[in-house]
Amino acid sequence: MSESKNMETNIRKVQFVIKSSKFCNLRCRYCYEFLELGNKAAITLEQLEQMYKHIASYYLKLAHPVEIEFVWHGGEPLLQPPDYYWQTFEQQQQVFAELRGNVTNTVQTNLTILNKESIQLLKNGFDSVGISIDLFGGLRVNKANIDSQKKVLANMNRLEKENISFSCITVLTKLNLPYVQEIYKFYESRNISFRILPLFNGAFDGQHTGFEIDDNDVLKAFCTLVDLWMESDQLVVVSPIVEYIAQILHYYTPNCEPYFYNKLEWESIYLVNVNGDVYSYADAYNPNFCHGNLFTTSMEEIVLGIGHQKAIAAAEKRIISTCTSCRYFGSCTGYPVAELSISYNQIDKQGKIYCVREKEVLQHIEIRLIQAGIIDPINGSLKNIELGSLSKSLAAIPALASPV
Repeated sequence: MSESKNMETNIRKVQFVIKSSKFCNLRCRYCYEFLELGNKAAITLEQLEQMYKHIASYYLKLAHPVEIEFVWHGGEPLLQPPDYYWQTFEQQQQVFAELRGNVTNTVQTNLTILNKESIQLLKNGFDSVGISIDLFGGLRVNKANIDSQKKVLANMNRLEKENISFSCITVLTKLNLPYVQEIYKFYESRNISFRILPLFNGAFDGQHTGFEIDDNDVLKAFCTLVDLWMESDQLVVVSPIVEYIAQILHYYTPNCEPYFYNKLEWESIYLVNVNGDVYSYADAYNPNFCHGNLFTTSMEEIVLGIGHQKAIAAAEKRIISTCTSCRYFGSCTGYPVAELSISYNQIDKQGKIYCVREKEVLQHIEIRLIQAGIIDPINGSLKNIELGSLSKSLAAIPALASPV
């Protein structure tokens, strides 16, 4: 679930999305880092070590066990030399020794750069790999405006030959919206887990002209994915669809404990910019909500600081005004409204939040499960109680790399 807490073992998970550098060899037309893609500035190893020490000092003091995941973003993270990551992995082993293996590393890459050294890094260094590819639309181009997809597909084949597992992220835009079924079938045929990421705020006004989408476009795409998932003969891990299905199964499972996203109790994702500034997912790069600097400030000061408290209050306000009247609240944790609504332009000029996609996708799933004879609408329960185990299985699926 979105609060990143394993209810059975009481292990909590936190992600640190690390912007190692904004430098990139592509110029994807929707990239929210577009204006900084030529900047070669990178986090130094000394700064990373100090960041690790601040993080370790805070989480080792907590009463419950914690899993820490570092998600390496850019720009293109693999433009940094492999030794950069080998050295920082060694730093992690030393700093986080007391966590005994509860630290993992994920990289989100455009996979246009692949050689023997980077293959070894992906195979034996990173714990998981996420690949950005849209399959249709032609928006992921290089500086010469040449589509990168042919090269990425070839490199995906190379990873498969090397037995390197990976998942993918596909950004949903007006240009690939007509191809949702083809996108699903591509990943299904190759047994690849993937996330559909709706287009979100860009780097400047007008950046998305010609391929922008609205909530109804996203809703239509998500409902199509639900139908494809239910008709498939295999379990395709497609996010956020599997999370939505798990929420409906939870809603109809008797005596299930409700889940709520409580940002005050636990922050599950932090974004660390190249300069060390820390933000919540919802408020990335908003200076009014900067939590502090993780290179120079302790994690405890960041968590308790004014910027973080302002972000917590704003998220709570969004949940209270939008989620508390929703019948799915408690199965849906409220996380989309708390953390995604700003990024996806679901707030109007008066500050009102429109939770269109989540609520109506859940309703669509509910109807489909009733039609399939899985939900008994009269008794308000699952007809086959064994499907409760499916809910747990879906909820336990590892999250794909953070889309920040």
